[in-house]
Amino acid sequence: MSDAKFATFWNGPELSPYEIACLNTFTANGSEIAVYSYKPISNLPRGVIEKDARSILSADSLSAFPVNGVPSMAHFTDYFRLIMFTKTDEIWADTDILLLRRFDLNIAGDLVGRGKPDLLCTALLRLDPRNPRLGELIQRVEAMENTHIKWRATGSNILTEVYGAKAGLPEKVFYPVHADSYYKVFLPHYFEECAALCTNAYTLKLWNNLVVKLGVFKMVCPPEGSFLHHVFASTGSDQLFDEIYPADVMQRLISNAEERVGRDEGVRKLMRIALGRGLSS
Repeated sequence: MSDAKFATFWNGPELSPYEIACLNTFTANGSEIAVYSYKPISNLPRGVIEKDARSILSADSLSAFPVNGVPSMAHFTDYFRLIMFTKTDEIWADTDILLLRRFDLNIAGDLVGRGKPDLLCTALLRLDPRNPRLGELIQRVEAMENTHIKWRATGSNILTEVYGAKAGLPEKVFYPVHADSYYKVFLPHYFEECAALCTNAYTLKLWNNLVVKLGVFKMVCPPEGSFLHHVFASTGSDQLFDEIYPADVMQRLISNAEERVGRDEGVRKLMRIALGRGLSS
């Protein structure tokens, strides 16, 4: 059993097979993992510990970081993990993180990785409460409560500002498949590339916000032959799904998503040009 203790948060009555599959990789690789929640979760997998989120923050905190009037789980969990570090010795792991092997890294002090060369990522994180920078980080995030905040404002951006990008381990350690290539783990064509990238990595992040935009139905398993199907199957989690995506259907989903991104970027460029002309006239 690894000395590392991991934890995450879930707000809802049940997990999808994707989240269960991710949690299973921790127990399969000898690490303890807990899920904090404010209400019971009906389908926590065996070996995963359920914990009361009130031991970290009151339930009122769920609405502390609204975006367009709607409580943001992303910003809330950014804050939740910081307070968790002051009360426990647990390492935070997003619910879309897979543990690829036994976690034998030194867990004393800060544990943080870079998602990009110049940007720290908060998906796999432990900050030493004895480091005064954690207190500064918490104060700055608390100052954003009930204000207009942007994506990453309470997470990667401010973490990088306070700790500096050099504080993070290289991307290959925790985030071997970059967000720009998130789709590759879903396609058999990229199996060898993904396997090579993950050879010495400890974790793999699925970049859930992009997967949701892709339109992937989480009750259906990734295509056979894909790297993600391989990782799920290695712990028996492929059996959580009743159906499997055909590779050509997954490819169409990805192609359609990339076309939408291209169209959106084209619209943004036209708007910038139009605004520039308006300002210069």
